[in-house]
Amino acid sequence: MLDMKQKQAVTKELKTRYNKARKKEKVKILDEFTALTGYNRCYASCILKIRKEKVLGYITTCGKKIKYVLEKKG
Repeated sequence: MLDMKQKQAVTKELKTRYNKARKKEKVKILDEFTALTGYNRCYASCILKIRKEKVLGYITTCGKKIKYVLEKKG
């Protein structure tokens, strides 16, 4: 089993490949990724799709900190 740093490195490597791939290729990448990391398939697809956003600011309301982000389209 991989430790957290290894999982993060694998995720970083596969993110761009996964986002550029077609559906059939995504299925294969996702199968390999879940077998390697032990992640749930749904969770694995979510973290591979995450893209960096630009943080506009933070606000605290009702004791919770909320982050405002500007998402990149495309």
